[in-house]
Amino acid sequence: MGLATETEAPESAVSSADALRVGLFSESFHPVQNGVTTSVLTLVAGLRARQHRVWVFAPAHQRQRGPEANVLRFPSFVSSFNREYPLAYPFLPRLALSAHFSRLRMDVVHTHTPFVLGLTGANLAISRGVPLIATFHTLYSQYSHYVPFLPDVAVQSFLEHYLPWYYNRCSEIICPSETASRSLQAQGVERPIEIIPTGIPLPAREALSQSARERARAQFDLPPDRPLLLFAGRLAPEKNVAWLLEVFARVRALCPTACLAIAGGGPCLEELQALTKTLLPAGAVCFLGPTPRRHMDALYAAADVFCFPSPSETQGLVIGEARAAGTPCVVVDAGGAPETVRDGEDGFRTPPDDAAAFAARVVQILHDPALRAHLHANALRNARQFTPQTMVERVMTVYERARLQSGPPRWNHPALPEDLNWAAVEQAVQENRGHTRRV
Repeated sequence: MGLATETEAPESAVSSADALRVGLFSESFHPVQNGVTTSVLTLVAGLRARQHRVWVFAPAHQRQRGPEANVLRFPSFVSSFNREYPLAYPFLPRLALSAHFSRLRMDVVHTHTPFVLGLTGANLAISRGVPLIATFHTLYSQYSHYVPFLPDVAVQSFLEHYLPWYYNRCSEIICPSETASRSLQAQGVERPIEIIPTGIPLPAREALSQSARERARAQFDLPPDRPLLLFAGRLAPEKNVAWLLEVFARVRALCPTACLAIAGGGPCLEELQALTKTLLPAGAVCFLGPTPRRHMDALYAAADVFCFPSPSETQGLVIGEARAAGTPCVVVDAGGAPETVRDGEDGFRTPPDDAAAFAARVVQILHDPALRAHLHANALRNARQFTPQTMVERVMTVYERARLQSGPPRWNHPALPEDLNWAAVEQAVQENRGHTRRV
């Protein structure tokens, strides 16, 4: 949820002679807001803070900001099946792109999706002997409903064959959780895998103060003194928010004044609002809509419990964000999301599809101030283990190891003394800068 920033100072910076030249290829990038975008932005900020040179290759977006430092946008289209995510065209002027890529003389290529742009980055890297790193962010087999024009069996069969073919071409793989790692290994991926969760910035102390929490509740018209549950994320089928509403109805039976705030937007908004009217009294649930990341820390801190019902995540960044604000989490013990939640220490993990158990843990936290304080203190302490600095340092270790194993890249062009003129590069790649079509 939200975007990373470049405000954190690095623990150390490298000399210009030791600076790496890194190319990141991703189908998700700003202004799209999801976990992949957050992870990429966090990595870009951390690498650049250490004086490494980073280029991002991403689809064009109608709302992209400009000018963007070293971001190359490819022609894209928006399908009627998922209008929030532009997709890069599967055909590109390869000769022009290849020449420009060679002039960049990358030390490492790091892909964050295995499809059009991930495949583009992989082919460019492998053809020149550049170490290829890939991060496996998404359990794609659980998202087949976004390809409704194909039978599920066809989508699953494609993924079963394609994913191991792609990831076995990599020098090394990064996964944000053990669940993601096991998923790849079960599909026949044999390359080395490193578990590196995405780093979460620690909030400023003033964002967690009592006055900040009061302002957050007032800003979103949330009751100032009622028990507050919070969910943050995309309102989509895989997030399981409808089930959370059923859980909350159980919570209300034992804690009648409790309120649930839902921060986020998505295709299921109207359906969830209608379900709320059938399950709960007016005013019990507040739909806050998409909420900027800069507002989230105080909102997390204003909540008594953060609830995360999704069983399909590879890590669930919002859990880390809530932990960094000191908010206890109750999560469904499925997927990679609960792996960083220490049961009974900074939150609780409950069995999948057990609404009674989930509701019981929420009520337990609401009714026991001493327990809530215990979970709060441990959450703040444990959050220090998952900072962006820690993430970037571990990614750099993977880069260096892959470079040692791969040998020097094969380049036929001299290194660029300065950053490329990206306007000229994009003109060679696409006729209209930032062009996005709807199909």
